[in-house]
Amino acid sequence: MNLFPLLSLEPVVQVGDKTRLDGSKSFISPSGSFTAVQIKPAASASFITVDSDNKWLDWVFAASGTQTVTVRVMTASVTADFSDTISVVTAAQDHLFSNDQDLRNHEADILKYVVDGRSSFLDFHRRAQTLILKWLDKEGYVDINGVPFTKAAIVDIEEVRAWSTFLALSMIFENLSNAIDDVFKIKAKKYEELMIEFRHKALLRLDVDGDGEAENCEGITPAYGFIARR
Repeated sequence: MNLFPLLSLEPVVQVGDKTRLDGSKSFISPSGSFTAVQIKPAASASFITVDSDNKWLDWVFAASGTQTVTVRVMTASVTADFSDTISVVTAAQDHLFSNDQDLRNHEADILKYVVDGRSSFLDFHRRAQTLILKWLDKEGYVDINGVPFTKAAIVDIEEVRAWSTFLALSMIFENLSNAIDDVFKIKAKKYEELMIEFRHKALLRLDVDGDGEAENCEGITPAYGFIARR
């Protein structure tokens, strides 16, 4: 009998945001059932016994830092552990360009689509942030050292809030869609078009020299592709 404890974690979660510490893929080979499954949400915490069928623990971290999560699976005679890490960040460290209230301004009941094990769409806002920065890099926008911009270079997130909001909405509804031209697919397309529109309208005052500030001369207009000097 071989016990295989497996653990699935979000790579990044914000302080105070619900996340699922998921050991549901753990198994016994060639077959068998666990007598108990436990999850320890942090190195300094104690093991918590969870449902042996579902094998997950929903959790909220109260402090930032890298947390080590451990899943323990047991039979009458064998115990096996597996650990992985999750990065817990503050809202300031996350520096997301949009939030759930921005989504609700366009879709009042959007939060009913939050998946089990989460309490927000911060994961989608984080993905939108990553894609915006990747788009800037792909289009050739770099700092004075030729390095791709990081999220910290977006000093005023109001300049990208609409771009990020519509990108997040597009991804959320695309994720919900399960048929061609269903209502979610239509909404995804609508918000993708709005995302492109507001991306073209953006005037981003970026911190191109890493001093933590964006001067009037440190800006780009994605629609026209030049440094704006005002």
